[in-house]
Amino acid sequence: MPTAEPDKSSTPDTTSAPASAQASAPSSDAVTATDLGGGVWTIPVPIPDNPLGNTLVYVLESERGPVLVDAGWNDPASLAALTSGLESLGTSIADVHGVLVTHNHPDHHGLSQAIVDASGAWLAMHEADAAHVELFNTSPREHWLAHHLAVLREAGAPQEAMDALTGLRTLSIANKPRMQLATPDRRLVHGELADVAGRDVRIVWTPGHTPGHVCLHLEEEIGTRAGRLLSGDHLLPEITPHIGVYEDADESDPLGDFLDSLAR
Repeated sequence: MPTAEPDKSSTPDTTSAPASAQASAPSSDAVTATDLGGGVWTIPVPIPDNPLGNTLVYVLESERGPVLVDAGWNDPASLAALTSGLESLGTSIADVHGVLVTHNHPDHHGLSQAIVDASGAWLAMHEADAAHVELFNTSPREHWLAHHLAVLREAGAPQEAMDALTGLRTLSIANKPRMQLATPDRRLVHGELADVAGRDVRIVWTPGHTPGHVCLHLEEEIGTRAGRLLSGDHLLPEITPHIGVYEDADESDPLGDFLDSLAR
């Protein structure tokens, strides 16, 4: 069985402008990438003001330059940490060849646009989450509030909880600029190999946390291990991932999807 390489992350709401469009990243302590062997490293990219701490961004060595698995949160401090971690490997964001996004949540996809802008890298995501990016970028922000309230109401959430959410989101809509997510230009297809030159990186579709969540199986022998699994938010070390709210809430079964995905 492959060894899981989970990360700790969450999906808090954000409406910040792209890190690449903000002022220069503030100075911070140097971040050093951790060598996992076999041309794989991990960089802890902080999620500001969040108790979960950071998202683990993986760096895969390839014949065409580094390929990242996920990007991290869209914040200058997060960008500074990713930059520092890459520099500890003797490379830079400008050298990134591609980004494999496990799922469309801001702590995994938030910095993708800044990376693409700096490097011209390709950006790959499962089609189900790519469709969600399009909806997110084009639908009125009030649409998402109404959708989430409808799902909570159907689930029997207390009115005071929905009132609290309404207050927070209404304040955010009124006072924060709308975030635009980077649009992927490649698709990750279940069972196929990702475009990581010189490596066998198998795509495993694992919906539940999001409709298009994927894990990545590195089909390479490392010592006595037959491979490694980069599990995004499908498998976490100390908590159970929260189950997503899909756009087609009346017809979908995200909990069933998640449980079925565990068997893959």
